[in-house]
Amino acid sequence: MNTKKRLNIIIQHIKNNSREYIIVTLIFVIGIFLGVMFINNSKDAQIMEITSYLDNFIQKFKSIGNLDYITLLRTSILQNIVLAITLWFFGTTVIGIPIVFGIILYRGFCLGYTISTVISIMGIGKGIIFIFISLFLQNIIFIPSIIAIGVSRI
Repeated sequence: MNTKKRLNIIIQHIKNNSREYIIVTLIFVIGIFLGVMFINNSKDAQIMEITSYLDNFIQKFKSIGNLDYITLLRTSILQNIVLAITLWFFGTTVIGIPIVFGIILYRGFCLGYTISTVISIMGIGKGIIFIFISLFLQNIIFIPSIIAIGVSRI
């Protein structure tokens, strides 16, 4: 099957399920906003703990000489496969659909929480650069995938 035909199939699937895509995307975006609001409403003591944790993480990361990129990639792929299987499994039943929505909301919350934390601790300039380097590229694939899996199970 050529690329143009595959692209047409994907576009047709999105058109046929546009309502579901809007609902799942909205749930994901609500999760992002909840994560941002959670950080913005945190107390100073909690912000200090988060700052300390992030600083310790960065220092440990700098102290590691060589990273085993293959193991890191393998772990990341395995975790995402487990997430996809979980979404698929819970989406096969009517009872599991709220769980699918909850998982998508949670993943949006985690992304919003992470972005808001990094920007509040590192500042806007350094924070955006850090987010672009560490989060943006992996989420180019992850976000559409989790939304598509969520829609296919509804």
